[in-house]
Amino acid sequence: MRYKETFTAMKMKKHGISEDVIAKFAEIMPNVDSWPNAPSNTDRAKTIAANKKFYQLMDKYLNEEQRLILFEYGGTCRGGETGRQAKVLQSELAGMSIAEKIEKMNENPHIHSTRLNEDGTITAICGCHCLQARNNADVWHTSALPLHYGCSAGAALASLKKALNVKARIKSIDYPKSGDSKTLMEFTFEIIE
Repeated sequence: MRYKETFTAMKMKKHGISEDVIAKFAEIMPNVDSWPNAPSNTDRAKTIAANKKFYQLMDKYLNEEQRLILFEYGGTCRGGETGRQAKVLQSELAGMSIAEKIEKMNENPHIHSTRLNEDGTITAICGCHCLQARNNADVWHTSALPLHYGCSAGAALASLKKALNVKARIKSIDYPKSGDSKTLMEFTFEIIE
């Protein structure tokens, strides 16, 4: 999760999050860090505790709509090979219909498997890179904190918007029932006209 971007978005009046709730997040922000293997502060245990607390506060004080909006700002994995391939696809897919774009996009092994639903929404199916890469990193993320998967939804949304060259938002997240790092998740996105 890109905690600083998420916290900045949280403070935007348009998201309707009260000053009291924002203050609770502000208390832990000095210890929050996006990369557990190389935290910017020196106390790793404090960083891990603050990151977990961030998710717990989201779960306790924010409604699902607010959480989905914040995941759009805080999703990680916007770069790397997936990000590069999404940028390449953007020009290759120009001029095609959404259905054609998705069909062509699914041929690229670096992009999440995606389908166009009958209601016009788009579902992406993918795993969580952070859980796979850090499965044993001090129990950094656990199945007890399902909101972590929202970070993956935000990342999938960023790639989808770039590749398809559309405006979209997260409509729903199918949170996994197990803590298995290899579990695939489904994220549904709504295209904004």
